[in-house]
Amino acid sequence: MLDEEQLIKACIQQNHKAQRQLYEQYDARFFAVCKRYFSDIHQAEDALVKGFLKIFQHIQNYSFQGNFEGWMHRIMVNECLMEIRKNKQLFISIDDGHIQLQSSSIQPSDQLDQEDLMQLLNALPPGCKLVFTLYVIEGYKHKEIAENLGITEGTSKSQLNLAKSKLRELLANNEHFKNHLL
Repeated sequence: MLDEEQLIKACIQQNHKAQRQLYEQYDARFFAVCKRYFSDIHQAEDALVKGFLKIFQHIQNYSFQGNFEGWMHRIMVNECLMEIRKNKQLFISIDDGHIQLQSSSIQPSDQLDQEDLMQLLNALPPGCKLVFTLYVIEGYKHKEIAENLGITEGTSKSQLNLAKSKLRELLANNEHFKNHLL
């Protein structure tokens, strides 16, 4: 088993055993990332494979500075975004003035597991899910989301607000999730 630096250098040399080791070391983690963007398991698998292909094609560009997993994560997210951009009807047209965000005492706790979170996210409209994932989970700013998706910052913000509103509604009206909340 190679350490990280040896593994990267071997992958740069296109060593197939090293590539397999890298894939096996990170495939489950990055598949979870892809599933956050795609509710269809086959789309998530396709994005995972394409993401790893990009990682192997560009691994010589990794500068050995910063976190290698973070570098790969960025490539994987970008691959998911490229696949999503192909879908023209991703965002719901909404009027910001009609969104009513109600404060709620119901807040998700750390007790919601990954499966519950995925179930909640998959219940959102695709555009809301995408913006929520990028903003809340990945830590992108609205400006970055807008640039990556070819939308306005206002659309990004309204999709996030709609996602939060729908999540509150789902949490408040679903007995399964009520049992997992504070």
